[in-house]
Amino acid sequence: MRKLVVTLGIVAVCGGLFAASPSHATDSAAGKQQTGTVVAVEEDVVRFKGADGKEYEIDATIVAAEDLKTGDVVEYGIVDEKPVRVKKKN
Repeated sequence: MRKLVVTLGIVAVCGGLFAASPSHATDSAAGKQQTGTVVAVEEDVVRFKGADGKEYEIDATIVAAEDLKTGDVVEYGIVDEKPVRVKKKN
């Protein structure tokens, strides 16, 4: 009987650990694509306002190939409160 209870306890703990891992991964904002609108293109940075109302800036050399202009719509992800993978939305 004692062996059964210990085995069930181990199974319950392992099941809880595995169930928590995927839900934590889906909470990450990095995987979510967001959209925003370019509000300023300066020599050093490109500024855009996200759908969440926050204004972000990214180094202009990183997005130079995108040829962004004021008013363009962009898609991006957020990692550590910084925009990543900024691409012009077609």
